[in-house]
Amino acid sequence: MQKHKDCYGTMFHDSLHVHDNEDMKGKAFDFKLSSMGLGTADRAVSVKMEQWDDCVACEEFEHCYKLCAAKLMLETAIR
Repeated sequence: MQKHKDCYGTMFHDSLHVHDNEDMKGKAFDFKLSSMGLGTADRAVSVKMEQWDDCVACEEFEHCYKLCAAKLMLETAIR
């Protein structure tokens, strides 16, 4: 098995375990769902540009990004 960096596959936060009114942090992308009562009042996504630049410069970027995207698609499909 190939050894990867500790941050491999962590650009996005796990979207299956989201808690309202908490910052969900990934290596390069964060988001927050703010709720009031039963509904979601606001959604916010932010990019940590320094971390994103670090990701883009990484020799494993292409494979890591594909893994992150695949995990996000699967999480979205099973929600």
